[in-house]
Amino acid sequence: METANLALELLRIIVSWPLVGFILGIMFITAFKEPLADFFRRMVRGQAYGVSLEAARPSERQKEVKDAETFSAPDEVQKEVSDNPRQFIENYQRLFNGYWFERAYNLIYGTQVALLERLEQKGSDGEKYVNLVGYHTEFVARSRLQSTQYADYLGFLANMKFVEYKGPDTDLAVCITTYGINFLSYIRQQYSTAYRYRAF
Repeated sequence: METANLALELLRIIVSWPLVGFILGIMFITAFKEPLADFFRRMVRGQAYGVSLEAARPSERQKEVKDAETFSAPDEVQKEVSDNPRQFIENYQRLFNGYWFERAYNLIYGTQVALLERLEQKGSDGEKYVNLVGYHTEFVARSRLQSTQYADYLGFLANMKFVEYKGPDTDLAVCITTYGINFLSYIRQQYSTAYRYRAF
């Protein structure tokens, strides 16, 4: 009797809805793999828990692909550059700065952003090197990265061209550069409040 009850309980678990649902889900995905893949390629909008999905019609998707295939020949690109050199340089610089600023934003610490904002307030006079030690101390306390030296902590900002050093070694000042101001402007625009909550 106990064996029969145990076998029935095991059968009930095996045939339970979650397991059956999982198996049916796998079978559905396997059977409709290509149509599902096509749908997700054409998807233009989606929502989360309300499960609202919107996809472009196949004809629209094909039109996008055809449009993407039209690529200017090298001669046309060269002509465009020679006809509009200033605009090309501006676009290139904007693109390069965006790449560089995104790279910096992924690496920079929150205390370094706060340090840059303080230097921005100080203007062209900057701040004495020794007066900025507090930012490094706070960084070490929050991150527990004791091995990071103050010179390296500030050196990152100097290597990124966001700050520069002025004056003799005995009375060194740290000043924000125009590039550093542009970086702050960029992250305020792209990450309006999130940039204030960078780690460490």
